[in-house]
Amino acid sequence: MAAVGALLLPVGLPATASAAPVAGEDVLYTLDADFDQGVLQDVNHDAPNGDQLQLDRRTTFFPYVNVAASARGTMVRIDVDTGEILGEWLSAPDGQGRNPSRTTVDKLGNTWLSNRNEAGGGQGSVTRVGVIRGGTRVNGDGTPNPTGDHLVGPFSYNTCEDRDQDGLFATSRGLGDIRPWTNAGGVDTDGGVETAADECLITYSRVAGTNTRTVAVDADNNLWTGGSNTRHQLISGADGSPLTAPVDLGCGGYGGLVDQAGTLWSARYGANLLRYEPGTGTGACLDTSHGDYGLGMDPNTGEIWHTGVATGRTVKMDAAGNVLGSFPHGHPRAQGVAVDVDGNVWVAHALDNGTNTVGHLRTDGTFVGNVVLPGGNGPTGVAVDSNGKVWVTNINSNNAQRIDPDAGPVGGGGFPVGAVDLTVDLGAGAGPYNYSDMTGSVLGEITAPIGTWSVVQDGGVAGQTWGTVTWNTEAQGSVPPGTSITVEARASDTEAGLAGEAFAPVSNGVEFALVGRYVEVRATLTASPSGVSPVLSDLRITTSERTGVFSCQATALNLAGVVVARANPPDVPCVDDAVTVADVNLPAGILNVRATALTARTDQTPDDLLALPPAPGDGAVSTARVETTRITTLLVTIEVGVIRATASVTCDAGLNPVFAGSSQIASLRINGVDIAVGSAPLTIPLVIGSLRLNGTTTTSSSLVQQAFALDTALTDVVLGEARVNLEALPGEPGGSPCRV
Repeated sequence: MAAVGALLLPVGLPATASAAPVAGEDVLYTLDADFDQGVLQDVNHDAPNGDQLQLDRRTTFFPYVNVAASARGTMVRIDVDTGEILGEWLSAPDGQGRNPSRTTVDKLGNTWLSNRNEAGGGQGSVTRVGVIRGGTRVNGDGTPNPTGDHLVGPFSYNTCEDRDQDGLFATSRGLGDIRPWTNAGGVDTDGGVETAADECLITYSRVAGTNTRTVAVDADNNLWTGGSNTRHQLISGADGSPLTAPVDLGCGGYGGLVDQAGTLWSARYGANLLRYEPGTGTGACLDTSHGDYGLGMDPNTGEIWHTGVATGRTVKMDAAGNVLGSFPHGHPRAQGVAVDVDGNVWVAHALDNGTNTVGHLRTDGTFVGNVVLPGGNGPTGVAVDSNGKVWVTNINSNNAQRIDPDAGPVGGGGFPVGAVDLTVDLGAGAGPYNYSDMTGSVLGEITAPIGTWSVVQDGGVAGQTWGTVTWNTEAQGSVPPGTSITVEARASDTEAGLAGEAFAPVSNGVEFALVGRYVEVRATLTASPSGVSPVLSDLRITTSERTGVFSCQATALNLAGVVVARANPPDVPCVDDAVTVADVNLPAGILNVRATALTARTDQTPDDLLALPPAPGDGAVSTARVETTRITTLLVTIEVGVIRATASVTCDAGLNPVFAGSSQIASLRINGVDIAVGSAPLTIPLVIGSLRLNGTTTTSSSLVQQAFALDTALTDVVLGEARVNLEALPGEPGGSPCRV
């Protein structure tokens, strides 16, 4: 495999590799064919850099345009390649304000949208719609039906949530198939999607900005929101919860974006344009000489473009907010603006009835011409798709149109003006008042130079224990300064159930505790600001099966092989057990043993040892106890108070087994003479044999603790014996339950 530095490979569409699970408890992914068993998003293993993953030159983002059908209170998702409408979703629960007008796409392909009619309780709202690719349409009982209400895997990609855990995903089939969101009892009023019938509605959050417009994803995949009260707030890209207190500089709250440096730009309200630096907590309000409406960004330079709604011009600024120029765009009015990687600026010529053009100029200010929109009326928003084509939403004609930038007549500067090559009808009453990053191009091309590779592995049995992910063990793997590779995992006993589990970060080669037949691992590669890519050379996913088990046994009394009160008679493996005998009277030739309250107990932590990976504190303990004992022979009478013996083995912080044993004898009298014993080892010679007390026998893999052992020529008596052992599993010589 060849290493790569600053030169990344050409852009390409996201891979559609099958997401069928890879079978195995220990699987190494290192060759091209191995990586192709997962899903590649904006990463590649193209020659000459094969058998490894690196970032594409540019993030291609997802092949959708996500249109806020504002008048219907929904969002519509369109396949940019075919124009097919893939689904339609409500923007808020019943009883809550809707009228969405802005959408933006996060790193995972989810779409955030804002509800400009929501101001209840002094708060606005935003909703997140997941994305699902692949799968088969079925009825609610799982039977195939091309028009069924549900999807079943395998999926090539899925961020939706199987809330009812039935293995099926209830979600919209297309235009007009809008699933209810009842908000019964007001349960979702303050946030949540509990009553949403569509399982691709994954987040509804109340936010500080009323009549919310601004939605802009940052490099950490969190969302900046803002509204008409000029209050802005960062919320979590994972669950929609607030991450910051409201920020209010008295401006902004309309359209917005986050630039390459992480600066938030938010247009229009109050004192006009907000430029806010979250890292320092400082910002400024920029007057209308900087523009006052739509915001776009040059993916090559990071320069900001800002339209004037009624000036006939669009302003170009540097990243510090300094005006670099103001240029005509071919119409007196404007709303949305977008900039592509080829140096073109596209301006939507406003919702005025009768307006049917999109302005086209170059980033140097050269006016190329106006793209005429046949059948389009009232263009409000523009965005660049994953193929480099431009989408425009038309509020008055209820449609979205795709512009080919290489088509149409030759205009200013010798560049093609562009021409519409596809029109998508959004249905009566859609009213797509939409301008924002509705394709994800701003995030994908500028804010987040990242890519992901994910794979699902099938461990074969329910309750499988997963323990390690190890990566970049080969020399070709690299993480240059400023770059990163982060790895996350989640597990479930069903493949469908994975979508309902949150990803958790894992460390390279470090044990983690996830349980489920299926594990999904996602590696995220992030480039440096200068464009250098990390390289993922290999990744191995293994279960965390222990190489051994504990054994344990406790015995209250053993008289010449006659056992009374023994816990866990099989000894191997250790299990939780307890036995109690009230009293016993046993003769053995010239010797007789009477004992009361005999108990034996064995315990293991965790109870189901093989269901979990090793962890500090795992172990086994055995305890034996006898309340009173009297042993009589012709020459000797022995009377013993409480006898107790304990043996234990515990995995320490370094996952090494540590043995411990102890015993105590409360009192001892031989032929009427009291003898002090306690817990120290002691051997007493008798005329009938030898009495050994508090004896401990240890090896590298076992410990036996005997509180009382009487050896005579004719018979032996053992009172209070506890034992623990380590037992290697078959094929694991030297194995230990503390190790994998």
